[in-house]
Amino acid sequence: MQKVYKNAYQDFWTDEGDWYLDLCYNSENLKKELVRDGSHYFFVEYQGLTVGILKYDFPFSPKETDIPNAMKLHRLYLDQSVHGNGIAKLLMQHIEEIAKDSKLDFIWLEAMSSKPQAKRFYKKIGYEWVLTYQLGFERLHPEVRGIQIMKKKV
Repeated sequence: MQKVYKNAYQDFWTDEGDWYLDLCYNSENLKKELVRDGSHYFFVEYQGLTVGILKYDFPFSPKETDIPNAMKLHRLYLDQSVHGNGIAKLLMQHIEEIAKDSKLDFIWLEAMSSKPQAKRFYKKIGYEWVLTYQLGFERLHPEVRGIQIMKKKV
């Protein structure tokens, strides 16, 4: 995660993202996430290499807006070396099938406002903007604190 996350987001943080990585991936938090009902965590492998992670949770609705009976795409991080190979699209198709099989109505996610390529990708595969809010993380540069909640009907 160090390499994958920092390659994409280190410029967003005053400490290159160390605080955030520790917050999310310290052993205690990771153990909690792995045993939580409804939490699904995977390593993404491509050509024999671990190139990222995928995490989704359901049922899970945002507190900021009403998206009932939903799955949250919580994390999808891929190493930059595999961008453009269709891996993200396949993973998104996979979670849609999981959502349909689980009789959920929506998938939602949070995308950084300052990552236009991610927002374009999500729009291209059918996600729509719901609302934008600001993260309160002090070590995150103020100009990149915007988060967009996006959703897709399944």
